[in-house]
Formats: sequence, structure tokens, C-alpha cells
Amino acid sequence: MNNKAKFPISDIEMQVLLKKYPFLRYRNVWSGKQTFHGKSQNLETNYYKCLDGSGWEELWKKKYLPRLFKEYDTWSKTEKKNFMFLDVKEKFGELRIYTTHSTNLEFIAETLSGWTCEFCGKTPREDGKRVIWTTSGWITNLCEDCARKQIKANFDTTKIDVEKMLAEMKNVQEKPFGYTRYSKDTQTTVLYKETDDGWLEKDQEIEEPRIKNET
Repeated sequence: MNNKAKFPISDIEMQVLLKKYPFLRYRNVWSGKQTFHGKSQNLETNYYKCLDGSGWEELWKKKYLPRLFKEYDTWSKTEKKNFMFLDVKEKFGELRIYTTHSTNLEFIAETLSGWTCEFCGKTPREDGKRVIWTTSGWITNLCEDCARKQIKANFDTTKIDVEKMLAEMKNVQEKPFGYTRYSKDTQTTVLYKETDDGWLEKDQEIEEPRIKNET
């Protein structure tokens, strides 16, 4: 774990969070016991700090977790008791959050992580549109500055065109964030709009007859 947190927290504040939101403690999925690599839980090893030093730390601590805390506070005692994180990790260049009780916040965090530099946390834009530079091979989403640094660190720049490589890595968000769910006869497109702090909230749902493939 990288201890150079961009948004540090005191031990006293951490103790308060762990008491109020016990799901922040690492727990064995099968036994429910609070452990970390077989050792007892402590203030330095918990889910609140799992992304310390990464580019997703702000997305995690300032956007996702506060909203999760707010939802958790409304749940029944049984729901609270049974809720836990199953895993939090990077996969295919995005932040994946697995829990015992999906809140849809996980989907939003995953979506936004793909447009957030995994190294520095920037969320670059051009002409109001989100942009991101994606590496090949082991997929990593980066801002232009971090992408340029990675190219220079991993390639012989006397033999490659850095600007051309950057252009090939660049992705621009052309469609609004959202998803489509399907039923037997209809399909519903759910679209999101951005909040003032860069999160997403549901904007509209568009229901249409389901488009079926003709064979």
C-alpha cells in the first residue's frame, strides 16, 4: 500500500469512521473475521486507505465513500450487518468495486475511473468533453502529461514519434454516460448528468420497443 495519501486522515478520525462504518475493515469473505493477510486489523490497513497515493484516491474518498456512507445510514440493522466489500481493485484500466449489496454507486465510480488518470487523478477535458489516454497491453488510463512520461520511460524516443503515439492513445467521450437495460419487449436507456463535484446522477430514462435482431 502507498502511504503517501493525497487526502490523509488522523488516527482519531479513522477510529471514528471504523466504528461507524465497520465495512471499512478488511474481512474474510467466508468467515467474516476482520483480518488483513492473516493479521489483526489496524488503523493502517482498511478499505478507506486502500487507494492511498493513487490517482483514484479523490474519486474514492471524496465522491464514492461519502455517498455510500449516506446510503448506509438509511439501511436497517440487518442490511448494515450483512454489508461488506468483497474486493476493490483495478481491472482493465477501471476501478472495480465488489460488495454484498450493490448500490449503483459502484457502477458510477467504475465509469468515472475510466476517465480519471490512474497516476495523478486529473480528469482532462477538451471543448467540454472528457478525454483520456489509454495504454495498450496492460490497460491504464492516463492524462496526457502522465502518458507522455510513460512513453519516454518505456520507449526509445529517438526511434518513435511520441506525438503520433499519443494521438493513437487518445480517447474522447462522444456519448453521455449511461446504460441500457432490456426486458422482453422494451429497452430502457438510463442517462446520467454530471454534478458540481464531478459525480454522476440519473438524468432521464428513455423507454422504447426492444430492437430485436432479425435472423
